Amino acid sequence: MKCPVCGAVYRPIKGSRVGIEQRNNDYKEETATISASSSSSLLLSTASSSPTCRRCKVDLSDLFRLHDQAIWYHRQALHLLSKGRYPEAAVHNNQALALYYSNADFHALAGKLSALQGEWREAIASWQQALKFDPQSAIASDSLQTIKLMATLTANRKR
Repeated sequence: MKCPVCGAVYRPIKGSRVGIEQRNNDYKEETATISASSSSSLLLSTASSSPTCRRCKVDLSDLFRLHDQAIWYHRQALHLLSKGRYPEAAVHNNQALALYYSNADFHALAGKLSALQGEWREAIASWQQALKFDPQSAIASDSLQTIKLMATLTANRKR
């Protein structure tokens, strides 16, 4: 997430959640790291009533609220996926993507849901997009490798 004023990039600490007002109120986050474009890392404290950018002091509570809402939609999509309700899961994941487009995990899930519904071109495009945002995305990378292997095997059988 970028600060809308100065462009500082905010990322949740690995293994934690950024939370201001989580929809299901199951957590609150005390800190998040800031990785500014100058590659210096700062610490953002959300212990106060509203988080502010360390660089420009703008209120970031709305930005974090959108992030939390996107995570909520993504989790709903994962739950629906586990129940085999792929079209509904895709709707929720698309809502997460609408709120936080640059999240590689959301794109990777979109690829999986498309593949499960037989929409291979959309799946490949989603996995490629996931790799664009996170070149280390194991899900997207492994899925694309599997697709390439399947295409090679299919081509060899036709010979």
